Amino acid sequence: MADEKTHWREFHPTDYIGAYAFDPGEEKVLTIKEAHHGRVEGEKGKAEDCLVVHWKEADVKPMIVNVTNSKAISKVAGSPYIEDWAGTAVSLYTTEVKSFGGEMVEGVRIRQTAPKIEKPILTPKHPKWDKAVQALSEEKTTIAAIRKSYTLSKKHENALEEAASTPDFVDEELFAEEENA
Repeated sequence: MADEKTHWREFHPTDYIGAYAFDPGEEKVLTIKEAHHGRVEGEKGKAEDCLVVHWKEADVKPMIVNVTNSKAISKVAGSPYIEDWAGTAVSLYTTEVKSFGGEMVEGVRIRQTAPKIEKPILTPKHPKWDKAVQALSEEKTTIAAIRKSYTLSKKHENALEEAASTPDFVDEELFAEEENA
């Protein structure tokens, strides 16, 4: 078991994520929930207007986003407009950066490339299968939209479409395959 260490910043709480929240060499893949203008009070009590990003991951503090990180998010999201950033997954890491005072400090950066994310495989045994069938049957989603969140084989795509168009449809063969897998 690795020795647990406590960063000094833990004793000086902040409302925003910083380098203190990372283990050495750790990267965090997070999904943007929203980005907005925020009035942030600095350590010396001075209020500043900032760009603040909140994450879909509820246990992660929001991040004050500087110009460098804004450019990286824009590149990953494919848009310079903060309203388009919601749903974008980004990779955060720490590195040495030059502070305004000229000293080198540890800071959080966002990679300019989208992280590789393994999507779950959607099968009839998956807990979200029935919700996907219902959303398709009510025309609240499409197969293309489902593919953005899940890996879907052609066979399971066909079964989803069939189940959505036939209310009592159950593909016993698919269930049997999964039982034997």
